[in-house]
Amino acid sequence: MGRALPGKPISTTELLQRMQDRFGIRIKRSGQAVALRLGIENRFVCRDLMLRHESPRKGHSNAELAASALQEALKNAGIKSNDLGYLIGHTATPGQSLPPNITRVAELIGYDGPLMELRQACTGFANALVIARGMLEVSTGKPIAIVGSETGSVYFDPLRVDADRGQLVNLLQMGDGAAACIVTSDTSSDMSAGALSAESQLSIATFSNFFYGQIGRNKQSGFSLASGGSDHLSNPNITAEFAHDFTAVRTHGAELFTQGVEAARSMGIQLDQIDYIIPHQANGQMAKLLSPHLGISPERIFVNANRIGNTGSAAIWLALSELRNYLHPGERVLILGAEATKHMFGGMVYTHA
Repeated sequence: MGRALPGKPISTTELLQRMQDRFGIRIKRSGQAVALRLGIENRFVCRDLMLRHESPRKGHSNAELAASALQEALKNAGIKSNDLGYLIGHTATPGQSLPPNITRVAELIGYDGPLMELRQACTGFANALVIARGMLEVSTGKPIAIVGSETGSVYFDPLRVDADRGQLVNLLQMGDGAAACIVTSDTSSDMSAGALSAESQLSIATFSNFFYGQIGRNKQSGFSLASGGSDHLSNPNITAEFAHDFTAVRTHGAELFTQGVEAARSMGIQLDQIDYIIPHQANGQMAKLLSPHLGISPERIFVNANRIGNTGSAAIWLALSELRNYLHPGERVLILGAEATKHMFGGMVYTHA
């Protein structure tokens, strides 16, 4: 695995002070209250927040962050970019609509092989793994790289924060970043055909019990970005921004985790057989919120959103890459992804080695 976070962490206090100093937006009291409820203390952002509308800093664009995460994963796996059999990217905030964001990532890492991109947010990791698993079953044994990346801070408009509570949540909840994972078939033994290096094979971890689903039919989207699509062409007088339907999120959010647990149980996975759970990193309070809902101790629920924010497509990969540093061989992690855009869920079991 590999990860990339843009710049230095920005605390809530520093962020709110910057809004006041640069834009005259005095939201310290309300902002601190929202941040406290969200449990977000720090986040990383790809822009400087010096102008109302900004592009990412040099080196911190969506594709550049994804490439950095991939390069770290390749180094850790002991392989080169063209040892890969396929490259899969997933993001809700690409640098541009076309060509796909992942084509720029491929250029940055010097990859010449086939690739694809999923336009998806918080459950993109699960769909990517479902696809990768199918590819590995019919491929020549070459590893597949998956990278999730997000640079949603560019859609925050400081001058809209007083008028729209959703913009305040965007400011305080969201973070930017990328993380990558390289997977190979557990039946592959051909080291010379681009499989992982012998050193990596000695300590390879496994994914199993994949699941994916949605409960969004005829339900209002909980989170959306309409501007710029072919149904909502960009208007020079309208800034693209994320829209939140807080009622839809509250109404359907818990059910997404319930559906994930039920999917795992249908495959024989019980929560008392699992050492840790990684839920979607919607906020820093996820352990407290999910513990009574799932009937497990909050210490078994891993959360890092309090330190890096909600990073959307990158969130699960960033959490897993961090938790791996503390796991013992044989420990198992149930990953429960949840996406508010159209109420999707997905995940798998990770077994450490």
